Amino acid sequence: MTFKRTLLAAAVTGAVLATGTAQATNGYFSHGFGVKSKGMGGSGVAFANNSAMIIATNPAGITDVDNQITGELAYFKPIRGYDYTTTNPMGSISGSGDSDREGFFIPGLAFTYALTERDSVGLAMYGNGGMNTDYPADSGNYLGFPGVPADGPYGDGEAGVDLKQLFITPTYARELMDDRLSVGVSAVIARQSFSAKGLANFNGTGPVAQATGLPPFSVAPQNMTGQGHDSAWGYGGKLGVTFKATDRISLAASYQSKIEMDEFDKYSGLFAEGGDFDIPATWTVGLAADLTDDITVTADYQRIEYSDVKAISNPSTAYLNQCLGSWMSTGAAGPNCLGGSDGAGFGWDDVDVIKLGVQWQATPKLQLRAGWNHGDNPISSEDALFNTIAPGVVENHYTVGFSYAMGSNHEIHGSFMYAPEVDVKGENQFLSDLAAQNGMPGVSQDLQIKMKQYEATVGYTYKF
Repeated sequence: MTFKRTLLAAAVTGAVLATGTAQATNGYFSHGFGVKSKGMGGSGVAFANNSAMIIATNPAGITDVDNQITGELAYFKPIRGYDYTTTNPMGSISGSGDSDREGFFIPGLAFTYALTERDSVGLAMYGNGGMNTDYPADSGNYLGFPGVPADGPYGDGEAGVDLKQLFITPTYARELMDDRLSVGVSAVIARQSFSAKGLANFNGTGPVAQATGLPPFSVAPQNMTGQGHDSAWGYGGKLGVTFKATDRISLAASYQSKIEMDEFDKYSGLFAEGGDFDIPATWTVGLAADLTDDITVTADYQRIEYSDVKAISNPSTAYLNQCLGSWMSTGAAGPNCLGGSDGAGFGWDDVDVIKLGVQWQATPKLQLRAGWNHGDNPISSEDALFNTIAPGVVENHYTVGFSYAMGSNHEIHGSFMYAPEVDVKGENQFLSDLAAQNGMPGVSQDLQIKMKQYEATVGYTYKF
């Protein structure tokens, strides 16, 4: 019975840890902000492109933007799932899981206003996350150990998460050095909302846990699943500079601090440090060059520092082994258990992103765009199981876009992004180790997580 309990714990634990991720493109950050930038692979830290949404990338850019209001709406469609094969001395079982809900909307709104010839203010509101995952109650997608029957990925019926992020960024910028240098600063106000369901077997209250005596692998099992939506506020800052090196070349850099978020109290037994789910710091450098009067190219490099957030970067397998060891030696959850002060995380690495874009002024009214965005996959093979719910493994993003001016005051915009499918294959080493420790070699679980994405964005700008 102990053997079955520990094997079930391995499977369910990996699934539970996956629930912390938000949306996936460059890790869980959007590939770009603003419909114009999105059409150029998300690039443009040095290219305001007369868009108030430059605030989301580089607050210094608003000194080059007309007085305007711009709004947009993106439809993001990530298609994700997993395949698995569990092998034991009696044979093997294969299955797969796919999320029922595959799309959601991400809004954006921004305005800019020139106070003087050198001073500008603005405000942007935009979403960075919002992925909703909903796995059905199906015996074929169950990730548990053979011989412990159940429905749903984690043996507790329907399972999934809902995480949304909203940023509000009031901004001020000023031109210096005869308008060759611009400096901007934004206050960053963030709001997150989160819910999780279908994980009760892991906190000791689900049907399989009750039947097998599975202990709660959490420091706060009552605050781990099925608590409805919880929200948290957080605050940080963003600083940006743009330097016009020549009439045709601009250089820029932008840094957004780590956003210190309030804890998710209702899920203090899921995320490390008692429900803490901060937003990582990012920094971006880049250039924009006018090759001709009608063609502009952009190139950005971005770094996303996931390693500074324990709930995201802490190891999975190693820490869960320590958590199990704590239960075996003391009969209580230790600091490496879910929700602990150094709780198990998702094992994500920092992400480096390259963004390239081009814009062509095809006619006086029509602009056409294209771009490419390549981000590291933050998930390694040993953490594949722990990222089944939100497998943020895509790497390449291909984009196109346009803008069309309707008179001097109105513009419409569109962009489209496609990220081809990427998969990560891994072995549930945690389960294999437990099997070997219990004298049953030959028990293993191979898992492949996969994702591809589509995104279509439309926008409108009014200049005044």
